[in-house]
Amino acid sequence: MNSLRILFFVSLLGLLGFTSEYDVKPFVKGSFLEIQQQYVDKPYMLLFWGKDCAYCMKELAMLGKLLESYPNVMVVTVATDPFLESSIVLNKMSGFGLIQAQNWVFADDHPEILYFDVEKRWRGELPLTYLYDGKQLISHSGMLKKTDVLVWLKNLGS
Repeated sequence: MNSLRILFFVSLLGLLGFTSEYDVKPFVKGSFLEIQQQYVDKPYMLLFWGKDCAYCMKELAMLGKLLESYPNVMVVTVATDPFLESSIVLNKMSGFGLIQAQNWVFADDHPEILYFDVEKRWRGELPLTYLYDGKQLISHSGMLKKTDVLVWLKNLGS
């Protein structure tokens, strides 16, 4: 019920021309670097997902539950479905308990350009996750294991 209220409020603000912390940003060439610069000394998780990716949905559900115990960890999500509607992104994140995440969506007719901008050898395989501890950026292709995420979180001192 609470997530429905949030989505209603966000939609209302959008109709009125206001922005909110729940806006979905367009992910274009250079956005990956922008995210890295924004969190240069801060730990964060960066999750690339697709609306029809079953493993992505499992990973997001697992992380949503897991991160309830780690509210200080910044989460950034990127929907790789070009021009996916903000309401769909916010609804998914709300359902996984990740509404507070910074959310982005691919905003290029040619997603290959964005794949290459993120990682030269990436061809769009999902899920793709980056874990940054404030010093080192680790890339993980495929579904994360809960135990690996817990070790990473504990190493942060969260």
